Amino acid sequence: MEKPEKIKCVALPEALGAYAAQEPARFHMPGHKARGMGGFWRDELIGWDVTELSYTDNLHAPSGAILNAQERLARAYGAAHSFMSVNGSTAAVQAMLLALSPDDTLLLSRDAHRAAVSGAALAGLRTYFIAPAYDTENDMYGMVTPEDLDAALTNTGATAVLLTSPNYLGLTADLAALSRCAKTHGALLLVDAAHGAHFPFSEALPPGAAGSADMWAHSQHKTLNALTQAASLHLGDCRIPPARVLRALAMVETTSPSYLLMASIDWSVHMARRQNWTAQVRRCLALEREIAEMPGLSVLPEHMGAGIAARDHTRLVIDVSGRGLSGYEAQAMLEKDGIFMEMADSRRLVLITTPSDDPSWYPRLMQALGRLPRARGCVEPLPPVYAQGAARLPIREAVFCRQQSLPLDEAPGRIAGEPFGVYPPGVAACMPGEEITRPLVEGLRLAGERGAAFFGIRGGCVSVVED
Repeated sequence: MEKPEKIKCVALPEALGAYAAQEPARFHMPGHKARGMGGFWRDELIGWDVTELSYTDNLHAPSGAILNAQERLARAYGAAHSFMSVNGSTAAVQAMLLALSPDDTLLLSRDAHRAAVSGAALAGLRTYFIAPAYDTENDMYGMVTPEDLDAALTNTGATAVLLTSPNYLGLTADLAALSRCAKTHGALLLVDAAHGAHFPFSEALPPGAAGSADMWAHSQHKTLNALTQAASLHLGDCRIPPARVLRALAMVETTSPSYLLMASIDWSVHMARRQNWTAQVRRCLALEREIAEMPGLSVLPEHMGAGIAARDHTRLVIDVSGRGLSGYEAQAMLEKDGIFMEMADSRRLVLITTPSDDPSWYPRLMQALGRLPRARGCVEPLPPVYAQGAARLPIREAVFCRQQSLPLDEAPGRIAGEPFGVYPPGVAACMPGEEITRPLVEGLRLAGERGAAFFGIRGGCVSVVED
């Protein structure tokens, strides 16, 4: 099935209609997969698109229906308090940082989403970085280990830590051990758990963040039956008062929140309790076994080091490098067969599955994988995508000072004015305030040649601090 040419889609409704008309296999977010909103989404729903009324409650000062929905969220996710976010987990992550004290010092994992970097800049927090462990055997980054966290907290005196778990590959950190380490140092543990909104709904999935994190964020739209941008922020029993979190959210969210988005968050948790996530895990494990038997294809091993405690088996991660293909090349080929996935990298494909998938998509996927050609040799691994350069300025100073646009090839030696890197997954190769290095530029050039897309690089140029 040929992918429609983008140039023919001159308007957004036309583009969306052309995509939907293909009846594609949607192995990407949102989690409802255009199938999981039955009973919620219908023509009459336009009448639910309202504003703040005495009858409908107010997101920023909830006392009625929204408050009740947030209390249901808290019970579902094991939180002391939960808050809806209609600006995605981007707003939730940024609110976590804005809810900290200006006197707090932040330790931020290098695999943090760009939203966390913006949040650190907005909050003006003194920020240090910690790198997740690297898994040399599988050529990928894992998770921050408790041992590395202990050393970093000792060296920096940070009072808050923000980690990502799970990451885009569905890998999770040992949050219980990391929490014990943070508490030993008197530090808060914050977790960007955007991709783990479904974890509490099956013991076959990794443990959730409740009981370990002091604050954590979920994106219900990524894996549950919720509309895009539907997300939530959760607060445990810690020194951050709920009123401070509400104020922080009000700083980064619209004053005209969508009641359709909020209703879909409530709906998604209602449905998640009724979906069979355990059966979905079994289905994906069977698919993994079948994929692993295909020549030149492999899946993630069951047991990995590098600080990885568990992995989400509903996320199919397929290494195609054994066929001499990059992930980007394989992605383009599969899209011609009507198979659309969440992302690709230099050697892997990442497919999000949920119980809302159409069962007919799986044989289509297997047939399309079987048709992938075999090129000569194997794909050489790329250099690490976020090798840290020297920090020359604080994040906030670099973001808000005078900047200029410079071709990336001319940027080595200059100070980055904003984060930039490969998108997805939106992890910064270079942070604001860091010196841009030649090896980093070369690594991004190689990634671009293989088909990677970028954020923070516009027309081949990046923003740097003016000399």
